[in-house]
Amino acid sequence: MTKTDTVDKKTKKYREIMDQIIVEVKDASIEDHNEPFRSWFAKNRIILEEVDGMRKNKNDTSKISAFLLESQYIEFKIIDLLQKLEILVNSDPEIVKFQGEKRFKELYELTLGQLYKELSKYNAGFLKEFIKLIKELNKIRIRFAHYLFTSIKDIEEIIKEAKRGLAHNDKVIEELLSVFEYIEKNTWYGQMYERKRVKEFSNKKKD
Repeated sequence: MTKTDTVDKKTKKYREIMDQIIVEVKDASIEDHNEPFRSWFAKNRIILEEVDGMRKNKNDTSKISAFLLESQYIEFKIIDLLQKLEILVNSDPEIVKFQGEKRFKELYELTLGQLYKELSKYNAGFLKEFIKLIKELNKIRIRFAHYLFTSIKDIEEIIKEAKRGLAHNDKVIEELLSVFEYIEKNTWYGQMYERKRVKEFSNKKKD
């Protein structure tokens, strides 16, 4: 008996639908994508390159902007993860379970703290460490933002906190990559998605 044979009829039906919806997954350079995706990918690349530059900049005040922008990027990736989890609850209920009330707002309308609460509604072993890290990041960013323009902390203290925040972000991003890798390798949805990945467009011009 295969693993597929052990799932219930509802899950099988959901998998059949998802298998039909996702026909192929494009994996190509920015230039090969159509609009609006090309501009979106280009914009994200520019911003992330700026963050990387600010991280490496010898001027320590640049770490302030780097931390705030990078934390915003992590927030965007949490939304990406939550969208996958919404699918996994139905495609892989033996791996991911949802426990809690359904949200009424769109994910992009939620704050980092609210996104953390959404993550906490999902019961899965591979998420536990990531959820802890996001809880801590939310505390760090709230404290950082609230003190940023006050007289309570001087610029040296703010820079020090920004560096601590960036160090925490490193842990968050590393764990996030681990979570995405787990989904790709250990879930039906992840394996199906990768199976349909197209490395190059079939109509890509030959040199």
